Amino acid sequence: MEKSFSHFVGIDWSGAKGKRHSGLAVALCGAGVTAPRLISPPSGHKYWSRIEVADWLKNGCGLGVSTRMLVGIDSAFSMPFMDKGAYLDATFDVSHVKPLWKAVESACEPAVDLYGGAFAVSHKCHYHQPGAKGGSFSRRMRVTESRAVETGAGPCESVFHLIGPSQVGLSGLSTMRMLARLSGYPGVAVWPYDSAVEANVVLTEIYAANFAQMGGHRGKFRDSRALNDALANLGSRKIRSGDKTLSDDAADALVTAAALRHIADSRKYWHPAALSTKVRETEGWIFGVT
Repeated sequence: MEKSFSHFVGIDWSGAKGKRHSGLAVALCGAGVTAPRLISPPSGHKYWSRIEVADWLKNGCGLGVSTRMLVGIDSAFSMPFMDKGAYLDATFDVSHVKPLWKAVESACEPAVDLYGGAFAVSHKCHYHQPGAKGGSFSRRMRVTESRAVETGAGPCESVFHLIGPSQVGLSGLSTMRMLARLSGYPGVAVWPYDSAVEANVVLTEIYAANFAQMGGHRGKFRDSRALNDALANLGSRKIRSGDKTLSDDAADALVTAAALRHIADSRKYWHPAALSTKVRETEGWIFGVT
């Protein structure tokens, strides 16, 4: 990147129903080696809402116009396209990610706090949902997800599989609703679909488990010692052991912020070999996967 980032934000996202979400965590660190810290909702509520996160990002994370932030969100920004030349089928006439975001937003607009379930219901033949497997369902993967598996960055689940704790489809749909609202907003870029050179807030899709592995850790963090070991391996100072930061979601957000800072200046992460123009326009990429 031509212009350095001054701050790094890790977000562990949630696709759950509701207005506020215990599984949504936000962490921040500045350039250098300072320890990442959890950020509480500006509203004073205990838990973030997705709308509140969107507004916080849109307004520069409360850090002012002179700052430049790299934001990693643990959620899918798009759907498979390259394997079939279509997101769904020929009746779904969308061939670029930004119209896809708008289509998801249009299908789900009445739902509270960017919930994305209505899109899956309206295209149920392509989804495996509790109690129903669509006739056109298959565990399709994006190029970047297949690459993550190949490189050992971690296992990936298809966004069309909505069963069990590892499902990521609903999370991705809610994120797409947010991106539909933020796309084109002054000072905000969504990588790799937009140029990230001049934007003050650059949003990237990440895989928190991959970042934990970069820090030498596999699986969930069970205590502050394991988390601090990973942070140290990512060039970060430790969090205070007394901090209440060890929920899975909080730990993932903290590691994400530190890992983004650790790799932000590495060209290979901004220019993976398989990120062709068509992949960039349709499927995007997980930042941190080469």
